[in-house]
Amino acid sequence: MKLILNEKEMLDKSIEEGYIDENKPSNTIRTLVKHYFSKGMSKAQVIDTVDRFFLINYPNYNSIKWQKSIINMANYIYRKKDYTIFDIKEVKITENELNTIKDINNIKLEKIAFTLLVYAKIYNQMNEKDDNWVNEEHKYIFSDAKVVVNVKEQGKLIHNLRELGLVGSSMAVNSTNIKVNFADKDNNVVLVISDFRNFVYEYLRWKGEKINRCEKCKILFIATNNKNKYCSTCGKDINIKKTIENRNKSKLFEIENP
Repeated sequence: MKLILNEKEMLDKSIEEGYIDENKPSNTIRTLVKHYFSKGMSKAQVIDTVDRFFLINYPNYNSIKWQKSIINMANYIYRKKDYTIFDIKEVKITENELNTIKDINNIKLEKIAFTLLVYAKIYNQMNEKDDNWVNEEHKYIFSDAKVVVNVKEQGKLIHNLRELGLVGSSMAVNSTNIKVNFADKDNNVVLVISDFRNFVYEYLRWKGEKINRCEKCKILFIATNNKNKYCSTCGKDINIKKTIENRNKSKLFEIENP
């Protein structure tokens, strides 16, 4: 998921340890900018403070290269006047919502609808309007839905959901915003999602598919049999460690028994 839901955790780690999201430093820039604006700093002070933070904590930091990004982020946050630090811990899904998705009876559309629902509930917590709009690029939505299709097919699948009345679209030109029409906050809660890695598997597990939680990293994964305890990444790591241990034991045996 592209969205950073635990900005507070990131901010605390940045302030205390100098942490920077190396995969996407702009996430750290955005969080720090909001934090320093909330402390009453001027725009110039915010830009200078974030620049110095990166200079101290980011290896090979080039101020000239990154300052434009910092200035743009500061201008954007300043215009919005929204300094909220997000700390979204969970999303609740109701029985009625799940049954609505299941009734689509098309697994691709079901996974996309579930993903859009989760996104909508995240955005509701971000903007507190509770209007069920999703403002995200389709490529990230389809990635989280685990539906691999080309851009043209993405548009067709969203159109199919629109024809079913499950989603709506913005009237703005070139807008990719999607409104989830079947969100229901008054029904019985069945799923509580607190781990947003592979979260679409929560829906598949609810439908009865073989989905396990990795005993090491706790991520959900599709199980090929009941003996699967680890996801593919952790499974490979464990196998490598076992191979090394066995090799070392073999060498030790050869040394002790020439």
